[in-house]
Parts: sequence; structure tokens; C-alpha cells
Amino acid sequence: MIVKVVVRNLIKRPFLHLVKVIGLSLALVGILFITLFLKNELSYDSYHTNAENIYRYTITDPDFLGGKHFARMINPGYVPELKEQIPEITNFVRLRPVSGGVMKFNNRFYTINQAFECDSTFFQFFEAELRVGNKETILENPASMVVAESFAGKVFGNENPIGKILTIPTGQFYGEEQSFTINGVMKDFPSNSHFHPDFIATPVQDRFTYGWAWTYLALAENANPDNVRAGIHNFLVERTDTETQEMDSRVYLQKLTDIHLHSNKLREIEANGNIRNIYVLAIAALILLLISISNYANLNIGMAGFSAKYLFVNKLLGSSKRQIIRYFFTEGLFIAMATLMLALLVVPPVNAIIQRGYQLNLLAGNLSLAFIVFLVFILLSVSFGMLPVLKPVFSAIKGVRNNSKTNQKQGGINRGILVFQYAFSIALIISVIVISRQTNFAFKSGMGVEEDNVIVFESVHASIQQKFETLKEELLKYNSIQSVSAMMEPPGGEANDMFEFELEGYTPDEQNEQYERIGVFPCDYSFASLFNLSFLSGTNFTKNNLDNEGSGEYIINEAAMKRLNYSNAEEIVGKEFKLNFEQLETTGIKLSRGKIIGVVKDFHLSSLKKEVEPLVLFKRDKLWLINFIVAFQPGKKMEALADMKTVWTLLFPEYPFQYESVGSMYQKVYKAELLQAKLLSVFTFIALFICSMGLFGLALIVTQQRTKEIGVRKVNGARVTEIIQLLNRDFIRWVVLAFVFACPVAWFAMDKWLENFAYKISLSWWIFVLAGILAVGIALLTVSFQSWKAATQNPVEALRYE
Repeated sequence: MIVKVVVRNLIKRPFLHLVKVIGLSLALVGILFITLFLKNELSYDSYHTNAENIYRYTITDPDFLGGKHFARMINPGYVPELKEQIPEITNFVRLRPVSGGVMKFNNRFYTINQAFECDSTFFQFFEAELRVGNKETILENPASMVVAESFAGKVFGNENPIGKILTIPTGQFYGEEQSFTINGVMKDFPSNSHFHPDFIATPVQDRFTYGWAWTYLALAENANPDNVRAGIHNFLVERTDTETQEMDSRVYLQKLTDIHLHSNKLREIEANGNIRNIYVLAIAALILLLISISNYANLNIGMAGFSAKYLFVNKLLGSSKRQIIRYFFTEGLFIAMATLMLALLVVPPVNAIIQRGYQLNLLAGNLSLAFIVFLVFILLSVSFGMLPVLKPVFSAIKGVRNNSKTNQKQGGINRGILVFQYAFSIALIISVIVISRQTNFAFKSGMGVEEDNVIVFESVHASIQQKFETLKEELLKYNSIQSVSAMMEPPGGEANDMFEFELEGYTPDEQNEQYERIGVFPCDYSFASLFNLSFLSGTNFTKNNLDNEGSGEYIINEAAMKRLNYSNAEEIVGKEFKLNFEQLETTGIKLSRGKIIGVVKDFHLSSLKKEVEPLVLFKRDKLWLINFIVAFQPGKKMEALADMKTVWTLLFPEYPFQYESVGSMYQKVYKAELLQAKLLSVFTFIALFICSMGLFGLALIVTQQRTKEIGVRKVNGARVTEIIQLLNRDFIRWVVLAFVFACPVAWFAMDKWLENFAYKISLSWWIFVLAGILAVGIALLTVSFQSWKAATQNPVEALRYE
């Protein structure tokens, strides 16, 4: 009987119930994907068996590169000895990046995105499913290699790669060609890993005594990291034969599972996430949950009167409160099932969109978590949807005959819930505007992004670097090519190298050794013009300068000018200047003495999260020009790419023609922020849609409950505009109140979020006003349609309405 009545009442008012279902379904889908994304972010590297006892070892020294904190270590050759000296350290592994960008097989070169030379202990630290091979013995010999499935497919196709030889050709960081034997194939590392190598290999000979490597230590089960740090510090004191109080180096141990969300060091293997982004998305999910459930509850409150007569009659016939509760519970279950069915239809295509855009299959392996989210959401929506409606229903049953004027006026609607919904929605609108503007500001500040006509050949091989001038000359013969240049670090990269220097009239601070060094940035002479760097004073490099002793040309950025104790660019231009690099000079290459010929405004090579470093730009033929930059004529991208490929194939037929746009490189730098902005935009749209649908439903309820009142007012001469104003006034007033509550909360949250950036937008007043206008405008449009419909109704029909 109850089911029959519930179905009849659902069919009687399909639109209002559809509003409930759509609102709950959209919220459920949004909350599901936020939950899955948060689980993915919070589970980084936790799948490794011994993850809780693995720490990344880093060190800082104020006398080395200005005390910068790098994620990798310089010269970690002593780490095996460290293990022997400190019993709490049970194992270690070092990952040295494979440089050069390509591997050779059968006289063809294949691009590598990421690869490491490592210790034989790699598989004792990191879980990787081997398709072929034995983890215990696969890396026990030098020059042993394990390739990832995707890389094996790219190089060998369907052939068996075991026993094949891959070669690192003679390159920038390798004196001789090195060959490796493939002993195994491993499954690609999962998305929630902080690195994703194409292959790993044990070195042909020791590669860890000198150079850089990411270093990981495994500690004993109950080891105290603080004691281990102290032990390492004491070991370094003894090793360097210095007094403890004179040891300036600081030792850091960072838990493996903390790297992704809690590390922002220099030279991270990959761009990491940020724990503040997790907080923002978690709060957004909570807001979405509260808005959807409160909207559902408010609609139930507003519609309670529609069932009052039926329930009153049932009570006269002997129905108990329990049966009345069963009625509303059954109705809630019907709504919940409809919500679940609609959500299940929407989830697969949304997951497919995320997978295409961000290479994240959030549903894979998470079906049990998805089920729990569905179950909890349904239980919450049914429970909280019932609780607010029971008291008004029982009150309505008692007073159904006199039909209280107060209830008619208020329509049974909880205004506090309405304010709550819109306050959170307005806060979300403000957050989306701020995050989108800051992300756009950061993205557009990247070099060459705004013009959108610049591509990069990143980390080209040494043999290609030697032919840069030839490549440049050939490319500039084509009308589609605007400019060609080269630089040490790619756009979005980090310029961390620092050299000692000499400057006319400069007195170094003897108490601070880091002031003897300054950041350097080797580049081609056309670098400044290609990226439209703004000169504060001086001129650009001289084309084809021979860089003889005394004729060296140096351009500095604004930060370097201030670092060198000048505030006026014109005063430092013309000063004699020289860079000193002893390791380079031992090879017979010398950086010529010369002059500072220009000062440029600070440019953002890297992320806006970091302050611009002092940099000295200089050109040295065939030295450190690792990344080639090509700007093409606007509107001629396809023609330019065809021309570039023609020249590339002619000069480097064995190397793959592989490039990337500057825009996509900066998208990687701000991947977390761009994803956050998109997700928040979607969730804000969902929240506003839910609020608007709910408000539309409430407006429909109110107009139905005030139909006779509207008819009487029209008979007495009220105009349509007056009735619309009457019906809209209360709703708009509560939305304005919600705006007042939302502003301070949103300002505080966004001010904290902007602390992630060294360069940021200001929280202008117009952002808050715009959010308020949007919220009020949406609310006004939502209720005005229903108000206009009620106001233009025939007053005779209104007076006959029951």
C-alpha cells in the first residue's frame, strides 16, 4: 500500500522529484571522483612493501650552490660506507639519471623520457612487477638492464627483448659509448609513483663517486630517523676532518610516502603535488556533499505539505508515526535508487574523459571504494533528507484543517539551509576565479607561452648540439621560421648552476662564501630576442661574437643586478666581468673575460612558486646549448613543422624528430594547479546547478502555496512586476546574506592558498563583487521564471486553486 501511494505521489509531481534526483546524482559523481583522486594523491609510493621505512637522503651546504636544497645528492659514492658505519641503515639504492636523451639499437636512436643507472638493490626498495626475470638476480651484474613494457614495445615491437643490447651513445656526460644487456621486462610503474622510468640499469663501471644521484636509505623497523640523521652528520664530520661546530652541512631524511605531497626541492625527479591542493579539493567535496544533502532536505521540507492531507487521513484511520516514517523512508529509497542509476550512467564517460586528459584511470582497482562512496552517500541523503521533514510533517498533520498562515507564508522552507547553500557556492565561485586567475597568470608568465608559436627540441644529444649553428642556418632559410635559438635549461626548467665571478669594483663578502658565486645561464645570442626579453639598459649579444679573451659578452637579469649591489641598470652596463669555473678550465675551455653589455627584466624560466634567481646570460660556442628553441611565423605552424622535419631528417636522419610546444611544457610545471582549477570549476558548476535547481523547486513550491494569495492581489489591481518583485524579494535577500557570510571565509582560504606562490595576483575587491553578482543573477534568473509564470496566471483559475 505504502509503495503504491509513494509511486503515485512521485508521478504526481515529477519535475520536483527530478530536481532532487539530478542534484543528488551530480553531487554523487563529483564526490566520487574527488574521493578517487584524493586517494590516488595520498597513496603515492605507498604500494612499496617497505615504504614506511624508506627515506630519501638529501643534504644542504651553505657553501655549495648557495645552500640550495636539491632532491638529489652530489657525489654519493660514500653511501655504502655510510651503511656499514650506521647499523640502523639496512640498505641503500642510488638512482643516477641517464643523460643524453636517446638510446641506440640497430643504428637507430630512440628517445627516452626518464631512465636511471642504479644499484643492484633497486628491486629491494621498489615494487615492480617483472614480466620476465628474477628480481633477486636480475641486476647482480654490471651493465644489466630492465626495460618497461611500453619502452620495450616502442623499440622492439612484438619481438622478445631479452638478450638484446641497448647502447648509450657517446654524449655530453659520457666519454665513451656504453652497452647494456636486457635481462628483464617490468610492468610500467603506476600513476601514483613519484618516478616512471623507461628502463633501469646497473652501470658499466662506478658512476656514483662523482655526479648527481637520488639516494634512498632503508632503515631498520624501529629506527629513529632523528638518530640516523645525527649519525650521518657525525660520519660527515669525521669524513671531512672538521670540527662538529664547523660542519655547516645539514642532513635530511624524507619518508618515501611524503615526497609527492610534501616536497618542493630543486631537481625533483618529476613535478610533485601539493598538500594544500588536497585540502582545497577535500573541502570542495565536503561542500558539495553538504549542499546536495541540504538542498534535498530543503525540498523535502517544502514539499511536506503536499502529503499532509494523506497522512492526516491515515492517522485518523489509526496509522502510527512509525508508518508515516516508513512512508517517507520508502519515498527516500525510490529517490536514492533513481540517483544511483543516473550516477552509474554518468560515471564511465566522466572517467574516460579524465583518462584521456590526465592519463589517470581513477576507477581501476577502486571499485570497492566507489561502492563505499555510493553506499555512504545514499545513506546520508536518505537519513538527512528525512530528519528535517518529520517534525514539520507531524505539525502539518495536526494543523491541516486550519492551514496555518505562517506555514503558507514560509512555505515550510528552511531559510537557514538556503543561506548555507549559497554561502558555500559563492565561496566556491570566488575560489575558482582566484585559482583560475593565478594559474593563468603563472602560465602566461612562462617564456614564449603567450605567443604560442614556440617549440622546443628538449635535451638533444651531444652530436646534435655540435651542429646547432648548421641547423639554425638551414632553418632560417624557410619563410615559415621566425627565429632559432638554444639554451641550457628548457622552458619550465631550473637554472641552478652557479660560478665564481669577478666584477670591476665588486668586493665580495668574506663572511659569506656563497656571495662569491652567481647563477649562470648559457644561451645562444638570439635567446633574448626570441623570447622578447625587455632590456632595462644596454644591448643584446653581438651576432656571431667570437668570444675571445677580453671580448666576452654578458647579460644579467634584474635580480643579478641587485645581487651585485646596483640599483641603476645604466651604472653596471660596461663593467668588466668574468666567470670562473675551474673544472671547465682543466679541459682547456675558458670563459673569456669581457663586459656586462645589458640588463634585462627578470623573466620566469621556472615556476612562479620560486623567486627569480640572479642569472648571468652568456654564449660559448658548442657548450651547454642543450635545448633548441624554434619560433615559427604566426599562423604557419603546419608549414613550419614540415620545414623543420625536412631539415632535421637531412641533418640527423638517425635521430627521432621529436619536439614539444612551450605551452605544454609549462602545463607540466603547473599540472597540479591546472587540474585543480578545472576540477573546482566543474564542482562549482555542479554546486550552482544544484542550488539553482533546488531554488527553482522551492520557488515552484512557494508559488503553488501562494496561488490564491496571488489571485487575490491581481483581482485587487496588483501589476505583474509587483507580484514578481514580491515573490523574488525574500529569495534574493537571503542570497545577499549568504554573500556577506561567504566573503571573509573565501578571502582567508584564498590568501592562504596564494602563499604557495612567490609571485601572485592580488585579491581584488571586484573578484568578490563579481562572485556576488553571479550568485544573485543566477538566483534571480532561476526564481523569476517561476514568479513570472505565477504572476501571469489567470486570477480566476488562481482563486479556484486548491
